[in-house]
Amino acid sequence: MPHLVLEYSANLLPDFEPSQALHRMNTVLLASGEFVPEHIKSRALRYDDYLVGDAAPGSFLHARLHLLAGREQTTKLAIVEGLVAALRSCAINNPAQPVQITAETVDMDRGAYAKAIIQS
Repeated sequence: MPHLVLEYSANLLPDFEPSQALHRMNTVLLASGEFVPEHIKSRALRYDDYLVGDAAPGSFLHARLHLLAGREQTTKLAIVEGLVAALRSCAINNPAQPVQITAETVDMDRGAYAKAIIQS
């Protein structure tokens, strides 16, 4: 735990580098002191079909952080603000259209979470 999912609109490519964004967001998670490096699982999902608003397709970056329930609201807020800042640092400098950057936490039920590690 945690699971970090970055969603982004395909029209940000080729200027946006998802792997760079994941590294910067992982740095935020580690700096929070809440997580152990080997427990963080991050991935990026590109969307080719999307709409922002009701006109032009627009652009977006959205980070969703799945956490086991129980953390203080102030802790979660500090983390999502850090994630937004990390994404801002990776965003295109002069985009052709506005880029909406958002982040959220999702509490997961501790009693309904399972994990297994397979090693050789």
